[in-house]
Amino acid sequence: MVAAGASAPAKTAPTEILLMRVHRESIHLIAAPTTVREFILTPERMMDYYPGGISCGVFEAGKAYFCHGKAGVSLVELVEERKEPALRVTLKVTTARGLRPPFSPDSIRDNAFFSMLEDWELHPDEGGTRLVKTWRDIEKFKMRWLPLNLIVRKTAKGESETLRTAWNRAALQ
Repeated sequence: MVAAGASAPAKTAPTEILLMRVHRESIHLIAAPTTVREFILTPERMMDYYPGGISCGVFEAGKAYFCHGKAGVSLVELVEERKEPALRVTLKVTTARGLRPPFSPDSIRDNAFFSMLEDWELHPDEGGTRLVKTWRDIEKFKMRWLPLNLIVRKTAKGESETLRTAWNRAALQ
């Protein structure tokens, strides 16, 4: 049994662990930090920029949800939240391929392709929030030869403008 909010270990040991920062960037949003925090923990807001998004759902409100796309399904879990010196939310994203609904946290973890941590730092800024997002610490469970750090970096760069546009639009509604 796993405690609420805790991650069960994957049944397969990682083939490679890259304990490093893969990508970091700053994004200005017009929403207040509290609104951005809500967006981070809302699967529908993640679907605004999730690659090839098909569906999403909540496993545990404010703690764990999934986003399903053409390339697989991701389990997004709140790992840590700090309020000082700036609000920071850390998520663990575990992605599996080849699964069909219905999804569960265990089915995604047990079939993990890779996992990584995402740090979301929210700094109050004139007219909104400066979001500093960091993708780091990739664990590969399959396809060791795949340059996942480069793939994550390229995907991260590509999704940021989509995130900015969609979340600014959502903040105005």
